[in-house]
Amino acid sequence: MVHQLRGASRAAWRGSWRFVCMGTAFVSAAGVSCASSPPASLYAGTTSEEASTADARPPQTAGELSTRYARGERNFDGISLASAALRRIKLIATSLRGAQLREADLQGAELTGSDLSQADMKKARLAYAYLAEATLHEADLRGADLRETVLSAADLSSARLDRARLDRANLQNADLSGARLNSVSLREAACGMAVLRNADLSDAELSAVELFDADLDHANLSGANLTRANFGRAHLRGADLSGALLCRASFPGADFTDAVLKGARVGPMTEFPKDFDPLAAGARTDPCCAQKDYVKACAEASTDSEEAPGG
Repeated sequence: MVHQLRGASRAAWRGSWRFVCMGTAFVSAAGVSCASSPPASLYAGTTSEEASTADARPPQTAGELSTRYARGERNFDGISLASAALRRIKLIATSLRGAQLREADLQGAELTGSDLSQADMKKARLAYAYLAEATLHEADLRGADLRETVLSAADLSSARLDRARLDRANLQNADLSGARLNSVSLREAACGMAVLRNADLSDAELSAVELFDADLDHANLSGANLTRANFGRAHLRGADLSGALLCRASFPGADFTDAVLKGARVGPMTEFPKDFDPLAAGARTDPCCAQKDYVKACAEASTDSEEAPGG
């Protein structure tokens, strides 16, 4: 079954509709097709076997990779193309497990449904890329540029995304359980219904992020900037929000059972469930949240606190 999916932003999708399968998606001359089986089952077709027989060595250049993909190959596990120019390359439903793609340029690449498990993509450029339903389990994406990237329904469980940039990315229904996202930037990202259970989001930039119906049980959000974030009906059981900045954040219907809010900074426009008292849970009212330019005021307040003796 094919579903329509709006992209992370008009810039990413250029105002058009794209089609994404709930299973594995791939493109043929007839258009977009779907398969319920994982990508690995698509590698062993006759065309792929013939291509592998013709040239068993891994592709050495971006051009060779594209050519062999066009001939029907879909298994490029362990390929090494660090720093390669792969902008807008099409590798749909392709296996790239353990690939070495550090600092590669993959901006606008079509990687829908592909398997990049344990791939090394540190500091890779993936802005505007399409990775819907891709598998990036245990992938290393530290410092990567993923701005406005489509990662809806992708598997990023246990991935390393420290200091990555995911501003305005589409992560709806994505699985980031156990992922490391320390100091990540997710400004205005769409993360509705995402799974972030046990994820480390400490010191993350999450201003204006959409996390409605998300699962953040036991997630670490300590020191994170959550200003204007939407956590409607989110699960935050046992989550650590100590020291987080919550100016104008919205938590209607959220579950704060056993959550830690020690030192979390709230203001008059921070919205909590009616039956939850943030101050009793350890949060504190910070005057900076009431300022017109609260972003600047709170940043200055944080700087003053750090510079103060014993701060």
